[in-house]
Amino acid sequence: MYNEYFGFKEAPFSIAPDPRYLYMTAQHREALAHLVYGLNSEGGCILLTGEVGTGKTTICRCLLEQIPDQANVALVLNPKLSERELLETICDELKISYPGSDNSIKTYTDRIYQFLIESNRKNEKTVLIIDEAQNLSSKVLEQLRLLTNLETNQRKLLQIIILGQPELLDILARTEMRQLAQRITARFHLNPLTRNEVKAYISHRLAVAGQNIQLFPENSIKLLFRLSDGVPRLINILCDRGLLGAYVEGQHAVHPPIIKKAATEVFGELKNVEKQHKSRQWLYPIATLSGITIFAIAIFLYLTLKPASDIEQYGLDDPSPAAAEKQIQDTPVVSDNVQDDLPITASPEQTPDEILRSPETDPVEKIASADKEENTTLEPGNAVTTLPAEDDAVTDHDDIETIFNGSSNSQASAFQELFKAWNYSYNNKIVTTACKQAETFSLRCLHKYGNLNSLRAHDRPAVLTLVNDQGKKRHITITSIRDNLATIYSNNTEYTISLNDIDRYWYGQFILLWHKPDEYSTAITPGDRGNIVSWLNTQFFGDRATDNSNDYDDTLIEKVKAFQAQHGLTTDGIVGPVTIIHLNNKTGMDVPTLAAQS
Repeated sequence: MYNEYFGFKEAPFSIAPDPRYLYMTAQHREALAHLVYGLNSEGGCILLTGEVGTGKTTICRCLLEQIPDQANVALVLNPKLSERELLETICDELKISYPGSDNSIKTYTDRIYQFLIESNRKNEKTVLIIDEAQNLSSKVLEQLRLLTNLETNQRKLLQIIILGQPELLDILARTEMRQLAQRITARFHLNPLTRNEVKAYISHRLAVAGQNIQLFPENSIKLLFRLSDGVPRLINILCDRGLLGAYVEGQHAVHPPIIKKAATEVFGELKNVEKQHKSRQWLYPIATLSGITIFAIAIFLYLTLKPASDIEQYGLDDPSPAAAEKQIQDTPVVSDNVQDDLPITASPEQTPDEILRSPETDPVEKIASADKEENTTLEPGNAVTTLPAEDDAVTDHDDIETIFNGSSNSQASAFQELFKAWNYSYNNKIVTTACKQAETFSLRCLHKYGNLNSLRAHDRPAVLTLVNDQGKKRHITITSIRDNLATIYSNNTEYTISLNDIDRYWYGQFILLWHKPDEYSTAITPGDRGNIVSWLNTQFFGDRATDNSNDYDDTLIEKVKAFQAQHGLTTDGIVGPVTIIHLNNKTGMDVPTLAAQS
């Protein structure tokens, strides 16, 4: 989506293990050298471990490029297999035929051995790669060890490369795994990148994708390092979302505010809750013990100071501290607010993009606020909205707490109201997404981040997600704005809500629908030709469009830029969804608008 905008020939931060994008730090070069050494040795096992996303699979793909074309490679990506299933998978990968069903382990082993003997006679190398090996059972690991016994008098017939997370090292350290561990001829453990390596890593991937401009300022690199902990996969995901955010906001660099939004979208609330929950676990027994102790002391003091009649009244025949403590232990303790002790969890219908988190507990916000070098300049898309104070004349509106106190709702119900605003019906019983359904009506979804000014500028009904201080979430559809009030729908019920209330509980993400021209497939750029350019000419010149109306020439470019400047858009001559939305308003197309419905 953003490749053309930034001048990339391809996406620079794909998480696919493309060897071209492998940035060879000192440890990556050492890891590859260990694997190459092991591959060129006379068989055995090669072990590569590292945390999730540190580049194990990418290094392995880079290693495979150094294997001769005549080599036979079997790649096992799903290690959740039994011994028989593992052998069957190896046969399938190496195209080894075997009987149809009810085969014994010996049947598969014999077929594999015959294949390896024939390959050795042809001087072909056979390599077995096991990914995510920490999930292998002990029996399957033992079967792997037995495969290393397939050999001639001169060398092993099968080279095994094992990739896994750090837990695999603990598994191999067990006594029963010592035979397999002894057969590992080369091993290496990958660590996350350092901060300087993160900067070089990002520059490397941008250069491979065809862009040598540094799109991530120094303070963004620092924030990326702290958010990702130097894990390349997380860096890729954050950078990809960051570039998308910069494209959407019309920025030409990915500044920290955009990185923070990307991190919120990527990590969601679950990561934060998990960290909080883990950090609190050691406090639970201490808090419980402290509570019991305080309670016991209070009872002791109370019994000491009260007369005997009161002791008899409370049923304590023995006023001694030991008796009081025993009664305390026998009395069940009930929390005053059980719900507050429960962890926050996402509702079943939530997608990761829908999960929001409270700014008070947001690790992204904490990191950003602690970062003294953060660029605090507000980008246009992040401008603070100052709403007018509600005067006494405009107070007839619903309390937003009414919505939060009502039953929870799904995003599907909000899309039903959004489609209704366009005079279409949304079917939430079919598998396709709302955006796919919209395409059948020549509509497209537009996902944006912004504020109330952004909503007004786009002037289309939109789906928003509100989250209150208790973590309750409600999906709403905003259909009109008048002065400081908005008409919204939640659970198919109409409300009139203050914009100040919406701004208080809304984190800036919204989804709207826009009308797509018939010939439109991607952004219209200077130099384009065809029917879509003819449509664009008609928007500006009407019947006066020239015979060359299918060429996006200089005259039309100037018209588009002037129109964009008039409506506060980026004057680049590129006609995308936002420019088309304003063109639809200009031509009086029958589309729902926030202002028109007021």
